[in-house]
Amino acid sequence: MPWQHFNRPFVRDLAYAIACPTVIKQWLNFCPLQALPPVHVHTPEFWQQQLINYTHRLKELDNTAAYQALTQFLLARPSPHRLGFHFEGLLHFWLIDGFIHKCHPFEVLAHNIQLYRDKQTIGELDFIIRNHQTNEIEHWELAIKFFFGRTAL
Repeated sequence: MPWQHFNRPFVRDLAYAIACPTVIKQWLNFCPLQALPPVHVHTPEFWQQQLINYTHRLKELDNTAAYQALTQFLLARPSPHRLGFHFEGLLHFWLIDGFIHKCHPFEVLAHNIQLYRDKQTIGELDFIIRNHQTNEIEHWELAIKFFFGRTAL
């Protein structure tokens, strides 16, 4: 596992967040009667390439005072110790930091956008991204789940 080579916990977490195994391989439209835009799921190969592109920066974060920027970013977020929020913070840092360091073409335009209907919150958009490679605006949603099982002895 490539993330295990890093010493600092948040750097390991960041490497894992970038390269973790993808559970969803394709998006299934369960509302075929509605004309919805297609949802594209990034492939495991896409994420492996992102890890390769960002590895030099991960090493810098792991071995220099640059680690402080990652730590401060993560701890300044709401509920930094909740798994989903931590994962989102890691990807948010990677999106911002990786774009600044020219490791990827994804620029964060907005994040955590609340959606309302009649003054009632009905949802939230995680990230609105400008992909400078395709010159498209993309909506990225994140999810992380851990599944535990047990066996009878």
